[in-house]
Amino acid sequence: MGKSVALAYVLWFFLGYLGIHRMYCGKVPSGVAMLACTVIGGLTFPIVIGHLLLFIVGVWWLVDLFLTAGMAMH
Repeated sequence: MGKSVALAYVLWFFLGYLGIHRMYCGKVPSGVAMLACTVIGGLTFPIVIGHLLLFIVGVWWLVDLFLTAGMAMH
């Protein structure tokens, strides 16, 4: 049985950079990876790797705009 698509998108919009929407949809490993990239990127922001990690999370978050409905329905 699927999850609420509306709630998944609310989580995506407000907490998407933390991977919470992925965890809600049952994609826990990728949600934790997204959370880890955000935390590590935030901590290492003063050096180049932090910028790269946060850029990757930002792109991942935008791609999830199109994937979240499918993840929630499965």
